Amino acid sequence: MSNNKMQLPTSRTALFSLGVLGLTLALAACGSTPPAQTQASQDSTPTYTYDGTDHSWSSSGGPSLQPLTITAGDNGLSYESWITATNGWGPIERDRSNGEKNAGDGRTLTIGGVTFDKGFGAHSNSSMSFKLNGQCSTFTASVGVDDESGNKGSVVFQVYGDGTKLYDSGVMRGTDGAKALSVSVSGKNELRLVVTDAGDGISYDHADWVNTTLRGCTSGTSSSPAPAPAPAPSDNIQYSGRLIITKGGTYSGNWESTENRAAVIIQTDEPVIIENSNIRSRGNLISGFGNRVTIRNVRGYALNPNVAGKTTGKAVNAEEVRSLTVENSYFENTTGIYIRSFYGDPARGDGIRILRNQFRNINGLKSDGAGGYTKEAAVVQAVLFNAVRRAPGVEVAWNEIINEPGKSRTEETINLNGSSGTPASPMKIHDNYIQGAYPVDPATTTSYPGGGILLGDGKVSNPLDNGYAWAYNNQIVGTTNHGLAIVGGVGNQIFNNRAVSSGRMPDGTRLPSVNVGVYVWDMYGAGSLSVPTFANNVMRDNVIGWTKVNSNGTTTNNPTWFPNCGLNGTVCSNNQSLGTVTLDMERAEWTRWQDKLASAGIKVGPR
Repeated sequence: MSNNKMQLPTSRTALFSLGVLGLTLALAACGSTPPAQTQASQDSTPTYTYDGTDHSWSSSGGPSLQPLTITAGDNGLSYESWITATNGWGPIERDRSNGEKNAGDGRTLTIGGVTFDKGFGAHSNSSMSFKLNGQCSTFTASVGVDDESGNKGSVVFQVYGDGTKLYDSGVMRGTDGAKALSVSVSGKNELRLVVTDAGDGISYDHADWVNTTLRGCTSGTSSSPAPAPAPAPSDNIQYSGRLIITKGGTYSGNWESTENRAAVIIQTDEPVIIENSNIRSRGNLISGFGNRVTIRNVRGYALNPNVAGKTTGKAVNAEEVRSLTVENSYFENTTGIYIRSFYGDPARGDGIRILRNQFRNINGLKSDGAGGYTKEAAVVQAVLFNAVRRAPGVEVAWNEIINEPGKSRTEETINLNGSSGTPASPMKIHDNYIQGAYPVDPATTTSYPGGGILLGDGKVSNPLDNGYAWAYNNQIVGTTNHGLAIVGGVGNQIFNNRAVSSGRMPDGTRLPSVNVGVYVWDMYGAGSLSVPTFANNVMRDNVIGWTKVNSNGTTTNNPTWFPNCGLNGTVCSNNQSLGTVTLDMERAEWTRWQDKLASAGIKVGPR
């Protein structure tokens, strides 16, 4: 097949000026404070019948009220962010009891008739890990079974420091009052709080850690390290010319195209593996139609096309995909991965998986034809799904995407346009780190549609054609206009993410086009169709700090905008604000990401 087949246009091209500019104007009209979000109702009479279904929970960067910033003196632990956490029944709750399997369904922490304002409501077979960096001398708390269990429940509380058990409560029951503890954590780097089921099962085991405090702490360093600069391609690589693949198999080598054509073209539907390779091109790096391809351990560099008005090439241009896996690779200066339509067979394991890659500087700037770039740009994304409908087995996870001002220009970094998973197998966008999305002139531009993750883009008539995507456990840092958003679709969920912006570029320069952290907006009016295609979306349990620096140096915060929560079953609940964000808080997200990778044993980029 020819690699010049016409691509379907993305609807965002035509809608940016009307849609997201409309969002900016709407927020401006509301003033600095967005409309109040809709909170999910809480069941005041939860039941305690365990039906044998697994309702356990885990988080690799749980929601917090403040960033992990240990200051001199005493620090309340319920304000800090865990590294990882698991729970035997529903999510761990902050400053309330465990409740049941849903977030936010707990009540006031109560042990032996005594109530407590601060702490954690957990459940047996739970664990929370916190990074101390050797800054604190003592950990104190009180523990016990919450009164919502009545006289039932039996648990054991344990405290670990750097893997060594420091405290064991022995068996505690619903009939017991709170038990105080104090343990030395001097020199410890990691604190882990564990609750076991005392060997008799998890029923009624609602376990409270209350008045959790780190004492005798010293302040940490004022700033965290920033991401390392992108590695330069080796000058010692000897490139061959373009590669055209017409037969399945495994291909390794170094290929380049000095023309505006793909360096690697795949012209077979037989399984192809491209691995351990270096690719550079003035056109796309890898292109194909109707392929089954795995790309791994590849380093790819897009070169200036040197054609006036043309952008750099895509890292991967995959259309009418049967199966696509891109993993542990590095791409620089490209216009991202473009995926159009899915024709695979899930029964044989076909799917789309973008895993553990590094992207540097998604560049939609147009060439001036003489080795430089103009001030004009095209609509590009790091990962764009276009008309990929009803596709099971889609996962975009553990990718590291970093854009620098002046070297990049991306719209939404990850965009799902007219695309959907299935109710049984939603598209999963999780555990990605996205930093930066800047306009061409970031210091002067006042309106700009770039952001982190956008779900439900495009208008469709069939509810199954747009939606059923989950974005969770992602970190979004400094993506200017917005962090995460739902603008359409059915069954989309955004939860347990962190979206943080100081309103400044990495060098401290003000970003006038900063807008809102997360939003839910039926941009296409799809919720009022005779068959609504905006319905049953969820925005919950996200931690957001989105700060705008005004021209006079003052700051305002705009974490959320929820004009369409409540529409057709759409719910927004338990989203927490970090308040005013500083540049150091942004930098701390990079450290959090590195700790998260280490804790999970994940290696991103080429091996």
